[in-house]
Amino acid sequence: MELNEEAVLDHYMARFDERTRRAHTVALSAAIATVKDRWPTLELVRRVSAIYGVAVEELGAYFGLIRQPGEREVWVDVFRSPDNQQLVRDTMSADERRAYGTMLAMLEVS
Repeated sequence: MELNEEAVLDHYMARFDERTRRAHTVALSAAIATVKDRWPTLELVRRVSAIYGVAVEELGAYFGLIRQPGEREVWVDVFRSPDNQQLVRDTMSADERRAYGTMLAMLEVS
């Protein structure tokens, strides 16, 4: 697959349902309006996921917020701290990997 805007958009539309796409848009729009670095925080992702009824782990992964498996709740922010990517590379679920990879592809073509 050639990595161009049309291919990434086609993938996005086919792989994410409307509710999830709206949650992505709302989280990003809210971050642009309210967060200093204009990128969604875990708190914002939690609120939006509850409103739209989508999995917080998948929505978070779309913005580089990856929950580590285990009894304690530990999140890694790989966009704000890219050196931490090795901590999550092998722990993401298929849904998290799809969400995170899609956002990376969107950033690549924009």
